[in-house]
Amino acid sequence: MSDLLPKRLADFPSKGYVIAPAGYGKTHLIALAVNEANQRQLILTHTFAGVNSIQNKMKAERVASSKYQIDTIASWALRLCLAYPRNSVWTVEAPEGKQWSQLYESCCRLLKKDFIRHIISSTYSGLYVDEYQDCSQLQHSLICLLAEFFPCRILGDPMQAIFDFADTPVDWESSIYPSFECLGQLETPWRWNNVGADRLGAWLKEVRETLQNGGQIDLSQTLPDGVKRIEVDLNDFKNPRRYTVFYDFLKDSGASVIAIQSGDQQSKSKGHLLARNLTGKFSSIEEVECKEMFSFLKKHESAESVSQCFSFVRDFAKKCLTGVDKTLTAGTKRCEISKKTSKTKYPLILEAANNYLKNPGSENIKVFFSLLKANPETNLYRRVLFNRFMNVLDMHINSDHPTLLESANIYQRDFRYSGRPLRYNKQISTTLLVKGLEYDHAVILGVDSLNAKELYVAMTRGSKSLTIISSHDTLPVQKA
Repeated sequence: MSDLLPKRLADFPSKGYVIAPAGYGKTHLIALAVNEANQRQLILTHTFAGVNSIQNKMKAERVASSKYQIDTIASWALRLCLAYPRNSVWTVEAPEGKQWSQLYESCCRLLKKDFIRHIISSTYSGLYVDEYQDCSQLQHSLICLLAEFFPCRILGDPMQAIFDFADTPVDWESSIYPSFECLGQLETPWRWNNVGADRLGAWLKEVRETLQNGGQIDLSQTLPDGVKRIEVDLNDFKNPRRYTVFYDFLKDSGASVIAIQSGDQQSKSKGHLLARNLTGKFSSIEEVECKEMFSFLKKHESAESVSQCFSFVRDFAKKCLTGVDKTLTAGTKRCEISKKTSKTKYPLILEAANNYLKNPGSENIKVFFSLLKANPETNLYRRVLFNRFMNVLDMHINSDHPTLLESANIYQRDFRYSGRPLRYNKQISTTLLVKGLEYDHAVILGVDSLNAKELYVAMTRGSKSLTIISSHDTLPVQKA
């Protein structure tokens, strides 16, 4: 990175872009550029993990909090429209599906009003948009409207454009290059150089060029230090070696490890199953929308009997923890109030289940889940899902919200406005959910279903090592 680039971004008065490959210091550049500013900057990105990453970089670089506000494009647009419902004609607090496209259209109409432009330009003196390759065309239209009345600097990498939009993704060839000025391109793979993995970083730089030109990576050749290929079928349950790679990473408890696969629904389900089979030693990352929690809460709210309510509670517990059935009596499994006997293995769990069946309130659900988590025969393998639900229970217990589902909706609304820190350091996730994040080690699963861009995203997550589980000599298996 040129020493002059941060200053150039800070002083740039119009619309400009920086090409920033994965791990080349893009977030660092944003922090340095914002620190050069005299007035507050608006920084927009796409995911809550991205918000958290930028916040951490700002703190690390000691950038004064008065110089910036960080948000996702979605959350910022939603908050603006809700603040001016008469002018935006928008009142939906928790958009879903196609409503997001409608929201961006409403926000674009709002941004054409002079009084809104005055308010925004009085609040911020410039705009940075991170991970611009993930913008939809509607989001790009929104950003272009902002760029009409104050400086706009966008940073991204077309090789990492893996979001699957209902709306058309932004096309750099037609929408960026002709109308935005190139301010620079990052050239140094700092993510790897900073930890002494220079050879891995240099190899990934070559990989990027190969994939960008439509070529394939030859795994049959000698691989650089830090890159390992393992041929094992994770679906062959008779093979005792299928999980060896994961257990090997557990030897270093302080190292962060991410196992990555495609973002299709089948792969997501396989990820949860893998986390379960590894008895929680690796935890699944959940989507922000937390669809499974809301599905459970809707069924719980519409249940026709207390017994049916408890069956939904029990089944949801099984989605978060292994070994739940081992802790329950036969009667509890049948969703019945049961008596304690001399053979009752876990009387406190029996009592908690009985209390819920007598009074199906959030306090009793919380006690039941807490006891399950603490039990020696269970393992928590979907920590985020479990913890988010426990937070919703706490909110319902400590508020006057009439239903648990209403508390969940309010919790979700507030959650959208905050970053999503990833506290557990052994994880399983998809390319989409880990894009923009950094770990010590990356393990790529299910390479058959990864196209060139997904593969590049997956390969650049680990700063110290990359393990590819594949029987194929060349990647991607199917060209994008």
